[in-house]
Amino acid sequence: MNSVEELAKYIGLVKVPKSWYEAFKNMNMEEISLEKFLDKRYFSNILEFYRIDDEEFKTNLFETIELIKKDKKLQLILYLFYYILFIDRTELYKDIWNWEISNNLFKNAGSYMVPVIALLSGCEIHKKNMGKRNFDKEQIEEQIKNIKACCFLDKKRFNIDGIGFRQMVLGSYFINGKIIQVGRLQYEYPDEIPNEVLKYKEGNYMYITESWLLSNELDDILDKGSNILKFKDKFDIIKQTENNKEFLNFVFQEKGEKINYNFLKEDTKLQKKLKKYLINNKKIHIGLGVLKNN
Repeated sequence: MNSVEELAKYIGLVKVPKSWYEAFKNMNMEEISLEKFLDKRYFSNILEFYRIDDEEFKTNLFETIELIKKDKKLQLILYLFYYILFIDRTELYKDIWNWEISNNLFKNAGSYMVPVIALLSGCEIHKKNMGKRNFDKEQIEEQIKNIKACCFLDKKRFNIDGIGFRQMVLGSYFINGKIIQVGRLQYEYPDEIPNEVLKYKEGNYMYITESWLLSNELDDILDKGSNILKFKDKFDIIKQTENNKEFLNFVFQEKGEKINYNFLKEDTKLQKKLKKYLINNKKIHIGLGVLKNN
């Protein structure tokens, strides 16, 4: 039996994520079966459902499937990803944001297609959840579009053949029935309403968000009248949590853990302002807010 430490080292992780230890304690090794997930015909149907017809992508994916078939360690890693994303009910998926990557990730074993396979293996779960939510045809189309977009976004941003861990967990939000798309906006079904916002609840509905776009620091960084500040002003902000990772990924397309702020890009006005702020050793928070009634 491979240890969790061996598996992390095998694909080039800097250290073993906490969620891996928890998953290994709870996974039933005797029930692990990947035969269906590594079947080319089965996966061809998944690609057809999500309308993924890019030939280079498909070739890389099927080559990775053949690689996994011959590698017991990669099989266990694939199931580990799948377990954390779709089987575990203790929110281990949230730890994926903390998985520390390096330039050695997948250099010696596997590829960025392994997270793709883990994500798309949840297709049957996705179909069931869309049925439970009674999604109409329009919403089902939006769901399919978003999963397809998840599969290609990191290729565009980071020039990798596949997806990173964070894109994997974002895609799982759709598959697990947590997110709906309305126009250009996405809304999440929370597992529970945070205690901090319960006192704001009126009637049967409330709208809350947790994002760097609600960071209090933005008032000092951005020009008054900016679209971001207009959006921020629509919410009563009741909590701030320190976290630089979300906006670094969104604004600068930075996927590393130890980032030298001096080398951040300055292609946009927003990037220039945020870079200057960070270089001065200042922090950006994630704000938790409730949509105002007016």
